[in-house]
Amino acid sequence: MQEVAELYGFLPNRAGFIQCPFHSGDKHGSLKIYPGAGGWHCFGCGAGGSVIDFVARLFDIGFSNACDKLNADFSLGLTGKIPSRAEKSALLESRRREAARKAAADAEYKRQAARYRYYRDVAENADPQSNLFAEAVKALDPLEYWLDENLGR
Repeated sequence: MQEVAELYGFLPNRAGFIQCPFHSGDKHGSLKIYPGAGGWHCFGCGAGGSVIDFVARLFDIGFSNACDKLNADFSLGLTGKIPSRAEKSALLESRRREAARKAAADAEYKRQAARYRYYRDVAENADPQSNLFAEAVKALDPLEYWLDENLGR
């Protein structure tokens, strides 16, 4: 809801209020934008609803046209067509593969982070003349680079 309001020129304050575009005389912002799917409500005129209701009322268009406008303005990729069983199955399988890939990437990141912590502790606490210290020092830079490159993947 906040992204929609901002795209259409309304900047909510820190408390989530904007001046209501649906009634006159609102000088202090009486329309509250709720986080997530909470929608909006104006404490001045009593209007409120979902993000679709906001767009429909703001542009004086119907529900279907408001959905189309949101789809176009936010590149949601929504279509009016109902997917076939094969398309649903392919989409589900694609989502499963992506989830498995992310889980594997997360596991690898955690494994490399654990190695980094181990070598950092060794470098801080081992005798500088030991082979273990030398191994730790050699391993730290590549591990740190790898962790930085793979953060958030």
